[in-house]
Formats: sequence, C-alpha cells, structure tokens
Amino acid sequence: MEWEHVAPMIAVVTITLSAAAVLIFRPLAKRLGDLIEITGRRQSPESRSDDIARLTEVVSSLADRMENLEQRQDFADRILVSLDRPADEALARFPKSEVDER
Repeated sequence: MEWEHVAPMIAVVTITLSAAAVLIFRPLAKRLGDLIEITGRRQSPESRSDDIARLTEVVSSLADRMENLEQRQDFADRILVSLDRPADEALARFPKSEVDER
C-alpha cells in the first residue's frame, strides 16, 4: 500500500468513527444532563433552609465555646500574673464576684 492511499483512509475512518460516537453518545449525554438537572431541583429551598439553620446553630455553639475559652484564658493569665505579686494585690485584681465565690 502506498502512503497516498493510507492518509485518506485514515481521515475517512476518523470522521466515520467520530460521527458514530456522536450518534451513540449524544442521547446518553442528554439523559445524564437531565438527571443532573432533576437532582439539582430536588434540593428544595426547604432543605437549604434546614441546612442554613443547622449551620447557624453550629456557628453559635462555636462562638459560645470560644467565649468560654477566652474567659478561661483571661482567668489563667490573671492567676499567672498574681503569682508574682503579694496576696492583697492579687485579690484586688480579681472582680469582686470571683473573690466572693471562693
């Protein structure tokens, strides 16, 4: 076989296979697109609002925990500072409510 005949045959086979692939896979791709669209519609605004409510609750819980950690850190810092000072100065540094609880 001569190369002058092989090149046109390769071009014809490539075009034929490409056309066959489009004819075969186009309906499959269309169905897959429809399925993805239906799946996107199923997630209704109600489920999204439930997700938002759940996330809001989690963020609120994390904010409360963070505030608690900040209070504990402040308390630990004051304790560490008070170790270097006499007892009367240390008690004066704490708020009266914390001193009364002891």
